[in-house]
Amino acid sequence: MQHESARTRETATDFLAGGGEMGAIMRAHDWSDSSLGDPATWPQSLRTAVRLLLNTGHPMYIFWGEDGACIYNDAYRHSIGPERHPGSLGRPAREVWDEIWDIIGPQIEQVMAGRGATWHENHLVPITRNGRREDVYWTYSFSPLDDETAPTGVGGVLVTVTETTQHVLAEQRLGALIQKLSDSEALYRSAITAGRMGAWQTDLVAKTRTWSKEGMALFGFELPGGRGQVGGDADEFGSSLHPDDRHLLQHFHELADKQDSFAAEYRIVRPGGEILWLSGRGQVVSRTPDGRAHRMVNIVADITERKQTEEHVQFLMREISHRSKNLMAVIQSIARRTARSSGTIEEFDIRFQPRLQSLAALHDVLFNEGWRGAPLADLVRQQLVPFIELQSERIDIAGPAILVTAGAAQAISLAIHELATNATKYGAWSVAAGKVAVTWRFVSGTGGSRPLLLSWVERGGPRVAPPARKGFGHLVIDDMIARALDGKVEMEFAEQGLNWTVSIPEPNLVRAAGDS
Repeated sequence: MQHESARTRETATDFLAGGGEMGAIMRAHDWSDSSLGDPATWPQSLRTAVRLLLNTGHPMYIFWGEDGACIYNDAYRHSIGPERHPGSLGRPAREVWDEIWDIIGPQIEQVMAGRGATWHENHLVPITRNGRREDVYWTYSFSPLDDETAPTGVGGVLVTVTETTQHVLAEQRLGALIQKLSDSEALYRSAITAGRMGAWQTDLVAKTRTWSKEGMALFGFELPGGRGQVGGDADEFGSSLHPDDRHLLQHFHELADKQDSFAAEYRIVRPGGEILWLSGRGQVVSRTPDGRAHRMVNIVADITERKQTEEHVQFLMREISHRSKNLMAVIQSIARRTARSSGTIEEFDIRFQPRLQSLAALHDVLFNEGWRGAPLADLVRQQLVPFIELQSERIDIAGPAILVTAGAAQAISLAIHELATNATKYGAWSVAAGKVAVTWRFVSGTGGSRPLLLSWVERGGPRVAPPARKGFGHLVIDDMIARALDGKVEMEFAEQGLNWTVSIPEPNLVRAAGDS
């Protein structure tokens, strides 16, 4: 009984696997003096979030519970210094972050109260680290972690953070650099080229614009002598602005009339259709007698990669929330259906735990692909690992490189798990000579469609027959997968062994793996 209890606890804390140094520290940590308590008792939503936190290279932090108990990953520990690592693990948020509680306390309170997430870009949050207090800038979001037992439905806060101190300091230096560039053409050229920047001068009285070579290269056009026009249909700058950002041109002119320097961020569309994000400043260098802007200098940098990174971070946050809710629904469904076909608690545990581990294996595959989908070959192999040596002659896996959607991957992985379980108990893998082939290929469908046909074929095993009673496993490999994929399942209990196929319509396929 002690062995069974230890094994159950080990399974309950599998989510702490991996994670580098912080994963090892969390597994060895004494949680008895933390409000979090034994990790085996943590809520499923917290386990899911911790698993994602430990297995990502992006800095993440979790505040959980009424006291905001602290959890963080390897990528984050580099930002906090020895003052808080590793001593802050499991400690209350106010105790750990008292020096900045006036900043983050209200933000945590907002999320925990169910009033939505927060977003802060290049925000100054000074902290003490490495023995001294530093001015540190961060771009971060505080997002809710669901917990249906909490009064507000929110059990904790997930912090996704990037330290942007160097970026902010670089932008500050950029402002000072504009003045220095006029004194040194060589320095000007070097800085512009290295920073993927472009510059131009605008004469708002003469209605002309003079471009640097780097500026024209950035925007993707060539002008004789670098001479452009301000206003009208021939305004090359206005024509290059993204349609949704063209209203900003008038806004920039109004800013120039009111202040000597102003920030600007917008999108342009290059002649080939490529969209770039640009960020920089406009500097007024002379004014008309009535105070309106006469001449100004503009300098911008290509920040497209930064914007893509920010969009991906926000996508991950939405995906984490969405997947956590979906995962809870699937687990609850599996638990209910497994319970119906189990006569005892022990029988329920024996059936339920492998199905839960099957879901965990699927999430590993999805995580490796950034939740865009799952390579079908990786999905199949991951599900078969507990049942058979993949190098064995008793298993043959073959098919083209295909990426299936996350939803399709969930249905397929559960079906493969149940088929492997049945093959081990009653089918081909229940005898030494039995073999299984898992293959997939495109076939011709109606109306020119090309569904994917996934097959499971057993040979060399004992004679098989349709089950006398259809339990949860049969429901998974027949009704459930057919509904989830909007496909068709065929199952033949042939004399040579089980033949099972499912047609997977094209909407379930993201792309052929490796395609761009």
